Amino acid sequence: MEDTRQGPDAAFEAALAALGAGPSALSADEKRALDDAGYVLFCSAVDPAWLKALRAECDGWRDDGERDAAQGGNQQIGHLGERHGAVLRVVQWPRLLAATWHVLRRSFALGAVAWRCPRHGLGQQGLHMDWSSQGDPGAFHVVTALWYLDDVTPDNGPTRVVPGSHRLRRRPPKDLAEPANRHPQEITVQAGAGSVLVFNGHLWHSGTRNRSGAPRRALQCGFVAREHRGVSCTVVDEPSGMPPAARLVLGVVA
Repeated sequence: MEDTRQGPDAAFEAALAALGAGPSALSADEKRALDDAGYVLFCSAVDPAWLKALRAECDGWRDDGERDAAQGGNQQIGHLGERHGAVLRVVQWPRLLAATWHVLRRSFALGAVAWRCPRHGLGQQGLHMDWSSQGDPGAFHVVTALWYLDDVTPDNGPTRVVPGSHRLRRRPPKDLAEPANRHPQEITVQAGAGSVLVFNGHLWHSGTRNRSGAPRRALQCGFVAREHRGVSCTVVDEPSGMPPAARLVLGVVA
């Protein structure tokens, strides 16, 4: 396997710059939040028209009867194509790509993309990381983003995180992996519709129970270090007009 620590992938980094995802895409405070807390919240990141389109795409799979009741309102997207225009814009968002590069510090690939819409009484998870595969123990391997399509309140299933836990580089102990148990330093993230939570996938986090039954639609997407390409990855079919830089970063199927 190629040793990605020998230096950045120059072509990949140039593609990021062409997409507006160079070093200046993030502020110093945003980079510091990713380094220290393990996450950053971008408020009001999605404009009203884009938010409307994302909601329509989210509601479309539910209307088509694709909703997996056993998963409590989750649906993974296996292929992204022309009909996913709003989602394709998500995975090309410059600040998300810049945050991913800042955390991983090497070339990456698009991972899993899924709708997360916990129904009333569901959504509670145990604290966990988003990475369980092998790899360099001194490196980070995955970045996750949650795009909130509704206001996230204390009662409709906010995400909980343990700030700084990504630096431990290990899974939570078994007792904290139990959904009912809490970490003394955990916090829940409340945000307005159109906000984006981006976090180091090694951060301890989980969903929480939707106690109110109010909608809490979200799109979850992740990126993995490119040496792990193929681990729960979403395939991107080639939409018309996608620039070469985006095709390189997303690994588009020609």
